[in-house]
Amino acid sequence: MTGETPAPARVRVVRLLRVREGREADFVDAYQGVRDGAMRFPGHLREQLCRSVDDPGRWLLTSEWESLEAIKRWRTDPDHTTLVRPMNACLHDDRWTGVFEIVPEGTGDRRPRQG
Repeated sequence: MTGETPAPARVRVVRLLRVREGREADFVDAYQGVRDGAMRFPGHLREQLCRSVDDPGRWLLTSEWESLEAIKRWRTDPDHTTLVRPMNACLHDDRWTGVFEIVPEGTGDRRPRQG
């Protein structure tokens, strides 16, 4: 099947966050607003929020998108800017965000050979 354009790779956004003590409920409420906005946005697939068992001030937020272009559009959308402001107000500055291309399953055996 030559000439076919491959589908864009799905991407996962990973954010490691530290929520200010006493702001947990505000953070979750604000996150739910961001999540609801993202769920309506073209290209958004899923969202998940996790809280560390070992360090309750540390949170992990992940979202999956159809393509890198979709997440770029969301991040530059005026609604995104408005929605994340209250959530970010609950956070310490030591936050990290990464965008990862999802490797499709069955793309080959990547395990090191034992010899």
